Amino acid sequence: MRRILIVAPLAMLANACSSHAAHSGPPEPSAAVVVDPARAIASLAAAAAPRLIELRRDLHRHPELAEHETRTSALVAERLEALGLEVRRNVGGHGVIGVLHGRRSGSVVAYRADMDAFHGNEPARPYASTVPGVQHVCGHDVHVAVGIGIATVLSKLRDELPGTVVFVFQPAEENLHGAAAMLRDGALANPRPDAIFAVHTWPLPVGTIGYAPGEGIAGMDQWTIETPGDGVLAASIVEGFGTIQLPDRPQAWGDLDQRLRRAGGFERAVFVGASAKPLANGRTKVEAIVKAVRDEQYPELRAALKDRLDRAIGADRYTLAFSDPPFPAMRSDVREAERGARTLASVLGAERVERYRSTLPFAGEDFSLFLKAVPGAMFFLGVANRDKGIAGMPHQPEFDADEAAIEVGTRAMANVIWQRLAAPR
Repeated sequence: MRRILIVAPLAMLANACSSHAAHSGPPEPSAAVVVDPARAIASLAAAAAPRLIELRRDLHRHPELAEHETRTSALVAERLEALGLEVRRNVGGHGVIGVLHGRRSGSVVAYRADMDAFHGNEPARPYASTVPGVQHVCGHDVHVAVGIGIATVLSKLRDELPGTVVFVFQPAEENLHGAAAMLRDGALANPRPDAIFAVHTWPLPVGTIGYAPGEGIAGMDQWTIETPGDGVLAASIVEGFGTIQLPDRPQAWGDLDQRLRRAGGFERAVFVGASAKPLANGRTKVEAIVKAVRDEQYPELRAALKDRLDRAIGADRYTLAFSDPPFPAMRSDVREAERGARTLASVLGAERVERYRSTLPFAGEDFSLFLKAVPGAMFFLGVANRDKGIAGMPHQPEFDADEAAIEVGTRAMANVIWQRLAAPR
């Protein structure tokens, strides 16, 4: 790992940051004492961990649905302002942007964390949701805590930081509206990042991180069929496109995850969820969510569906509509993913970094839109702990995360960002 010149011994870093809390603008030269940034980051991440866990539990107790993240976004903005970042509120709805200027020259790197919760009632636990019918079942509370952790660590190292970090705290990921809205509001416009990164909680053992260069998380298509009768035939045709069954018990998620590590993974897999709704005219509407790892599969699937319906029901006896266009799959840039993975291996150990060919096809992520605007990568933060009964699979009713993952994610991604900032532009 590259060694960095800094102006003060490690023990003085936390105190030194206060005199620069309001600093912004171009980098300035500084005197030199040699210290490994990875060691400084590790120390600061460990010191910040208790408060970050408290933040995660506060957010977990007070979840907010997509496009209603008023308390969460205000809390995030206040934390970033207290760290001396330039803060913009209400970006693309309740989004928050925080800009941290390092005092050394370097690249511009963005980091995104989503903030919204989802519908559901979680099991009883000390920090359970206090909002009926709403819970952090996808780990966005962990994502926010990690994002604030990275900002905390890097802000204390701003005198040595080689470049600028743009923190993007995104609303409305669960309904896939937030990334597009933030982009329309110029979230990545000024300054424009050279790369963007994110993490997502994942059913890997705590202490490990996964990545999938060139692949990632599936996109989404929507099929709507109106057909005579009860719709059973149309629904069975739609469901026939599915190539993977979901595990029926939490303990099986780890077994499913193991399959991703084999060559091939789920790179051509399709997941289909369908529902039927009777209509007043004796017909039935069948609605389906269709997720494929590769965007080029959707035209093939649509054509095959129409052909099967024509033959089974009759071309003139049903109507068929598709979402236009399908939501794109999230695909990490190969170069950025591999470069980040090398940094992760140096920080966590190579045995704690998992490389996938593809990821679970029934997941979805609008980080894909940020990756279409700027090259970057999402990394999959292990939050599972079987000894504690934590399976760590998002969007399962019993979802929880081993909170040790917050320090791991903070330390790991602060290093990824630092090394990317220091890389040649």
